[in-house]
Amino acid sequence: MNFLFTLEAQLQQSVGMILEVATDSALFEGKLVSFKNGLIELEETVIGYERESRSVFISLSSVNFIKVQL
Repeated sequence: MNFLFTLEAQLQQSVGMILEVATDSALFEGKLVSFKNGLIELEETVIGYERESRSVFISLSSVNFIKVQL
């Protein structure tokens, strides 16, 4: 079985769950909004003076690991 195919299928099933996604230079945590065409879209909550959300787009080719929080 192809690992990339399995990973893409798992990401499709994980929409709405909280993920940690690490790249070479950053760690992102947020709700998985969508996954299509090799692009992960997370809704990340920015903690500061006011709470706000932002969309983060991460290419699957730049991901080092993904952790799903249950």
